[in-house]
Amino acid sequence: MDRLESENGYFVNKNGSIVLLRGVNLSGSSKIPFKPNGTTRLNQKESFFDHRNVSFVGRPFLESEAKEHLTRLKKWGINFLRFIITWEAIEHSGPGIYDEEYLDYIARLVKLAEKFGIYVFLDPHQDVWSRFTGGDGAPGWVFEKFGMDIHKFKDADLVYVHHLEGENYKKMIWPQNYQKYPTATMFSLFFGGNTFAPNLKIEDKSAEEFLQSHFINSILQLAKRVSKLKNVVGFDSLNEPSPGFIEKENLKEFSGFGNGKILTPSPFQEMVLTEGNTVEVDLKFLLGTIGLTVGKQMLNDKKVSIWNKNHSCIWRKEKVWEYDPNGAPMLLKQDYFFRVNGKKVEFFNDFMKPFIKRYKNSLQKVQKKFFIFIESDPMKLELNWKESEKKGYAGVVNATHWYDGVLLFTKKFIPWFGVHSFKLNPVFGKEALVELYANCIKEIKLMSQKEMNNCPTVIGETGLPMDLENKYSYKTNDYSKIEKILDNIYKAIEKNLVNITLWNYTPDNTHEFGDNWNDEDLSIYSKDTPKKICEDGGRGTKAFSRPYPVETSGMPVSLSFDIEKSLFKYSFKKSANKNPSCIIFIPEVHYKNGFKVFVNAGTYSYQKEKNLLHFKGDIGVDLYGITIIKSDKIV
Repeated sequence: MDRLESENGYFVNKNGSIVLLRGVNLSGSSKIPFKPNGTTRLNQKESFFDHRNVSFVGRPFLESEAKEHLTRLKKWGINFLRFIITWEAIEHSGPGIYDEEYLDYIARLVKLAEKFGIYVFLDPHQDVWSRFTGGDGAPGWVFEKFGMDIHKFKDADLVYVHHLEGENYKKMIWPQNYQKYPTATMFSLFFGGNTFAPNLKIEDKSAEEFLQSHFINSILQLAKRVSKLKNVVGFDSLNEPSPGFIEKENLKEFSGFGNGKILTPSPFQEMVLTEGNTVEVDLKFLLGTIGLTVGKQMLNDKKVSIWNKNHSCIWRKEKVWEYDPNGAPMLLKQDYFFRVNGKKVEFFNDFMKPFIKRYKNSLQKVQKKFFIFIESDPMKLELNWKESEKKGYAGVVNATHWYDGVLLFTKKFIPWFGVHSFKLNPVFGKEALVELYANCIKEIKLMSQKEMNNCPTVIGETGLPMDLENKYSYKTNDYSKIEKILDNIYKAIEKNLVNITLWNYTPDNTHEFGDNWNDEDLSIYSKDTPKKICEDGGRGTKAFSRPYPVETSGMPVSLSFDIEKSLFKYSFKKSANKNPSCIIFIPEVHYKNGFKVFVNAGTYSYQKEKNLLHFKGDIGVDLYGITIIKSDKIV
């Protein structure tokens, strides 16, 4: 395989041909330990808090099963993986103690992917900071270093953890942990510890230095093992990073989002809760960021403090709040995280970007050809990267995520209604919804072009809950809605000629437990998919396994695929000093009985064993067009 480079907003190979990447995240269950089984719905009373004695070897799949899964992905046309790892998986046993078995294991799987012709970028994944705050990412010992007792988070009403909530766990409640104290505090310290907690020291280091250095050093252990593999395009910087409390204008106000009835403690109330105080908070009915108070509820009625001996709230020590003479908590600096020295802070520019620069420099000391994939809040277009790249070094990639928020949080498909992710305006009508998807992707690509030196764009995550509408498809064996939604997504990707890694492929997905994490079920594969739906276990296979130009010597102009007619159209312009050609993937699921090809100027051949069509354009033509239809269709 060629190591990829970038040019004019695209990935290119050593010949300068444009390579389009159609991929998937591998995998949803890589967020949790393999031993003991970390499936979040299971009762983990005996194992959950024994966080140093875990193993992620076996995630995303057993090595003995790797060829089966990679063969399936290759058959579907997958040539790119966003390979999920976590900080915890590498450094769970303690600071500076690396799981060498896991690191070697992942390196072998990545090398095997190379033999299948599959590119990879490795993603240090996190959701709401850690498994111990309802998500995944950071090791449990990190909280201990800051004086927090993870056993007490739940009783103090400071986390929503799936297996601790049991049957009371609400659909898509886990993102609320971003507003909770343990998560928000750790992110604030990780990105802004030097600014907001300058007096806090951990092992003679600032909080920020302690956290960032351990995180980066753990990722470097893997980077060193895969540095010579040409299929490794690079590393993600950090999945959906959160600012924590940074940029909160008023610590007395809840500023999160949600769907349905949500408890809405303010950041100040969260701080007060940690020291064993009972607090009355608003219960609101939220639709996104718009909410109506529908009641009140007391939190931490057990008066549990999460702090170990000789420790207390980090922000009280920084004089953000204090107790008055009567013992009542009082907020002293409501805009503490909003202005510094009179200047309004900007999370990405002031805190995230310096981290990315440090991370990028560290990784590129190992391999200068590693791209760094950048992302931020999926609801914001705040990325910018104007720095000139050093000659011979890879640059950055815009890896912003995009989801249909209405669909994701309600698990209901309304084919005629949607809300723009960035403009937040509603749209009505089936065609308008398709255009909405395309416009959201267009906005992301424009950010790459205008704010990021015209770097490549990869939609790092997108997809849908396969269990939508109370598992309608599983109960009826009607997967048409799943297929329709995925088709709408891919139409947007094709219209904008960008790259994609769907969320996700979970090898151990089942209809009962989904992706094994927080009741999510977005995998394009399931062990329980009926053979009559897809013999390979796919869900919506006709929508995501579609023809596309794998490689083009020229400049792409337009790309489209009509899923109902299996009608593929692609056009590209001739580039100077290059012989015009392209290679097109032909998926079995659409063309089992063969296909017909129509070109305006050129010849083609078909490599059946690899499902690849090779086209060579005639010299002297500026624009080339290729149309492919089923062999039983008439143009």
